[in-house]
Amino acid sequence: MHHFTLDNGLPVLIKTVPNKVVTLDVWVNTGSANEAPRINGISHFLEHMLFKGTPRYGPGELDKVIMSVGGVWNAGTSKDFTHYYVTVASPYFETALDCISDMIQNSLIDSKEFDQEKMVILEEYRRKQDNPFGLLYDELYEAAYEAGPYRQSVLGSFESISDLKRDDMYDYYRRYYTADNMVLLIVGDVDPAQCEPLVRKAFAGLATKGQPLADSPRDTLTGDPLLHRVRKDVNETYLGTAFSAPGMDRERDVIAMDIALTLLGDGASSRLYRILKEEKRLVNSVSAGYATHRYPGMAYIAATLSDADPEHVVTEATNIFRGLITNPPTEAEMNKARRVIRNGLLFGMETNTGQSSTIGYYYTITGSTQFLDNYLTQIDSITATDITNIANTYFTKDPITVIVEPKSN
Repeated sequence: MHHFTLDNGLPVLIKTVPNKVVTLDVWVNTGSANEAPRINGISHFLEHMLFKGTPRYGPGELDKVIMSVGGVWNAGTSKDFTHYYVTVASPYFETALDCISDMIQNSLIDSKEFDQEKMVILEEYRRKQDNPFGLLYDELYEAAYEAGPYRQSVLGSFESISDLKRDDMYDYYRRYYTADNMVLLIVGDVDPAQCEPLVRKAFAGLATKGQPLADSPRDTLTGDPLLHRVRKDVNETYLGTAFSAPGMDRERDVIAMDIALTLLGDGASSRLYRILKEEKRLVNSVSAGYATHRYPGMAYIAATLSDADPEHVVTEATNIFRGLITNPPTEAEMNKARRVIRNGLLFGMETNTGQSSTIGYYYTITGSTQFLDNYLTQIDSITATDITNIANTYFTKDPITVIVEPKSN
């Protein structure tokens, strides 16, 4: 990995892959975790707006340029980050660099385009309310936290989106889209020595230091155990149950939690699937997940069920989580979980975009590549005792539960 820093402070990582294509991926260290309630959803909305034009490229022209060289690009927003990525054949590296650097630094956020795109975002919000799992996860995050960076939805609320003003967005853009708050990943068939002067010139105008909003959420306050029901036009019941989980300040706990959630909920041999679906026939589907966040997050169960009592399913699932204390994982379970995690990481990095996404994500939430560099070695060092300790630390408090159920119930 070739690593250098621009004079304005922008870190750049270049990884050469001789496959005739190249991906440029700009990661911005802001997402819904940085949003005050009154502007909730602004990071995702801004992601849309950056494609709407600069002084040099009018609405739609950036897309036309990238398409004209056979390239593809996209973007994504989450709680901890926003990123923009473009992939082109390597001879068109400079074209892609010109487009992505211009949109990152010089977005107009035109008022007319802003008003039109707001309607698109509101329609996206309405569609999400009709997506049972999408609604379930948003409700679960809101219930799991009384306060803190992860309580709010990435998409925002109908009210916060409706009330957003163009000037609010432009102010947010100028505060957070700065060199000290970004990293540029370049992965593909390029020569770092030739790329470096081009990148330095393309991003030379990027502002050096941002001014974060004073009222952005910071301290995490976990909610008290509760069971929250939401009635919707659905044909089966959707169940989410969440426990507290570590943030990246506890790296070994993060890795142990990855293993714990994998052996609990990944595949037909996992404990949750085997007991809840095959043995007790309480659920139609079940999985477990743990999103690695910068700050303390949550480990969760997601299940669908038809006739079973949801509260009984929660009790059974909680017992399975806590069973890691009284019934520690076998070596076979540990080895399977390590294989699943290792293969998932390696398969996810088969493409340039996969590599830039993985490297960029961990760099953004940790500030370096060290965690990712050591991850597979650390996976092998986690023991069954570590998993038991994780269960003792995080699974003994009663969980938060959200149920999305048919209106007829």
